[in-house]
Formats: sequence, structure tokens, C-alpha cells
Amino acid sequence: MSAQKLLEFDAKHPKHLPDIFQPAPILVSHSAAWSNISLESHCLPPGETPEFCLDHYVVSFNMGQRLQVEHVVEGKSHSATYLQGTAVICPIHSAHSFRWNSELKTLSLNLKPELLSQNAIGLLGTDCVELIPHFAIQDGLIQQIGLALQAELQSLSGGSRLYAETMANTLAVHLLRHYSTQKHRTLGFNGGLPQHKLKLVTDYIKDYLERELSLKELAAIAQLSQYHFCRAFKQATGLSPHQYLVKQRVERAKQLLRSGKMRIGEVAIACGFTHQSHLHRHFKRLTGVTPKTFLNS
Repeated sequence: MSAQKLLEFDAKHPKHLPDIFQPAPILVSHSAAWSNISLESHCLPPGETPEFCLDHYVVSFNMGQRLQVEHVVEGKSHSATYLQGTAVICPIHSAHSFRWNSELKTLSLNLKPELLSQNAIGLLGTDCVELIPHFAIQDGLIQQIGLALQAELQSLSGGSRLYAETMANTLAVHLLRHYSTQKHRTLGFNGGLPQHKLKLVTDYIKDYLERELSLKELAAIAQLSQYHFCRAFKQATGLSPHQYLVKQRVERAKQLLRSGKMRIGEVAIACGFTHQSHLHRHFKRLTGVTPKTFLNS
């Protein structure tokens, strides 16, 4: 690979990989206000990257045909065959470049180091953790999470922040368990949320249904890490925080529709849905009927 200026990228920059890939991404999550994670999808002709160095993690997987990829990390070359779904955990704080021999369709998840360190405290008992670079791995869960986030971003809702943050934490825990420098030793945690904390969280959700709630603020109310909060909340309610939020929004929509004082589109916005079609999708999924049918019943 020809000598090129080392490119460095800040994890807080709204576009994580400018000038590395041409043409530009075909899908990005930068406008979705997700916290600690972002998504980029590329479709690229055969080519190579300049040498670059990241201070955040990138987990990518191949969404297209079989191809050969050569990674060069700190001068050492790694060649591998990438089948559809094959993933790579890119090096952090290391000079890195790669080239590929045919069309590359890739989905990349950019993870801030804070996402890993926050979850490592609850999972491993330390925030001093780093992911080990891996090339050409087959990991179904990484692929499922990536595809789920892509579907959420492409959905009518435009990408729920709470859903994305929940999936990001699930991915972080998985990466820490299987690809980190620390051995996995889950710290003890007993049961779900105490009733008084559960009530505080659920009351808060109901009071602010119209807002784009974050996992961080809900975990803070329960005085738990995001890792333990997600586990405890699901154990207490049988639902993830995002699933509970959507269910409560639909319940609020039922009340407003019954009152007959608002149009369906107005009800959608009042309940925190981005628009009427977003309400329609979740309302029919949870009730079996559309808002219009419910209104006329």
C-alpha cells in the first residue's frame, strides 16, 4: 500500500470515517441522536483505504458476496476470506488499513469506548478493558444486532433512541464477554427492581411518553448501571425498557382516541410517535387492529 498521511478520527465527531470510504455511506444514523453508537452502511467498488487510526471501536460485517480482504495493522498483514455475515472488530489506537478485491457491501457499528467501560464495570468489575482485534469471525449475534439497528433506522420511526441504546448495551456485553482483554466474571446481582424503584421508573416513563427517552436517564432514576438496569427491568416487567415504553404509548393512544378530542395524527404526536404511520404500525402490532378501526369500534 502506498505511503499516506495517517488519518485520525475522534469518536465524538458526527461522521466517524470521513474520507476513508468513497463514495459516501448509503445509510447513516447521525441524525438519529443515538448515544454511544452509530451506524454506517457502504457499498464500495474494489479498493483500499488510507492508513488510519481510531480512538473508538468499529465492528463491521460483510453484507454482500464472498471477497478477499487484506488488513495491515502496525505493518503486519492479515489476509482472510469474508463470506456474507463475516465480521471484523477493528483495532483501536493502532495504524490500520485494508484493501478488498471485489464489491464490498458492509454494515459498520461505531462504538464509543465509554459504552464498553460503563458495561465492563457491571460485567467485569473494572472499566480498564479493551477489545482484541478479530478478523473474519462468524458471530450471529453481532449480525443480528446490526441488522436490527439497520431495520430500526429504516423504519417509519426513524430510529428510536431507547431501542438503539438497549441494543448497543446488548452488543457491548457480548463483545466484553467474548472479545475483551479481561476474563468474563459476572458480578452478583440479585433479582429485579425493588417495587419503589420500579414505580419511579414506570411513572417517569408515563409522565414523559411524548419525549425521546434515553436508557441513561432511566437507569439513573433506578440508581443502577445501564447494564444492571436493563436486566433488572426486564426481570421485573417481562419487557425491555423500549418494549415497555411502546406499550405505554399505545395505551395512552387508546385513551386519547376514546376521548374523541384529537385526530389520529395528533394522538400519534401526543404519545411520542414520530407520525401517524408510526403509531399505526405499533398499534396494530399490539392490539390487532388499526387506530382507525379502534376509533370506529
